[in-house]
Amino acid sequence: ASSNPEEVAFATDRLREEHEELREKLRMLEMSAKELMLLEDSVKGIQLVEELRKQTDQFVDELERHSEWEEQELFPFLLTYFHRLSIPSIMPSFWVLEKDHQLGMSFIQSFQEAVIEVTPLVVKKRLAEAAAHLLQACLILNDHFTMEEQLIFPLTEKVLTDLESFFF
Repeated sequence: ASSNPEEVAFATDRLREEHEELREKLRMLEMSAKELMLLEDSVKGIQLVEELRKQTDQFVDELERHSEWEEQELFPFLLTYFHRLSIPSIMPSFWVLEKDHQLGMSFIQSFQEAVIEVTPLVVKKRLAEAAAHLLQACLILNDHFTMEEQLIFPLTEKVLTDLESFFF
């Protein structure tokens, strides 16, 4: 982990930008899931489910890349940096974020499992239930990004302030 202020600022900017991109995709998933819940035409419902499945897969891929970066670079740096201070550990906060992430992903998985075999014979209720899982995932993950920012941004600010006072 680097103590270069520019790299810390870059990490903060990257977190903010990636969260905004992921939130935009969540908004699109949420709108499509709501549309699916209200749709009366089962043929259109099946088409929308197929599109939602693809969009959800793409979202999961992007979220996993983002999470990998956080877990391999950002979080270890912050945990190492703040571990040296005589303050209460920030580790429980990271555990809560991880559990939140897992919960959101479990709702996405529930959606994906519910729409594996969607046919015209599937009743509207099943499509609505699948969409409800996806909506719940969107809500949880959106809150997850907010909680993560509320934890990470003050920490990175503290690092930058410390570095500034150390070097100047």
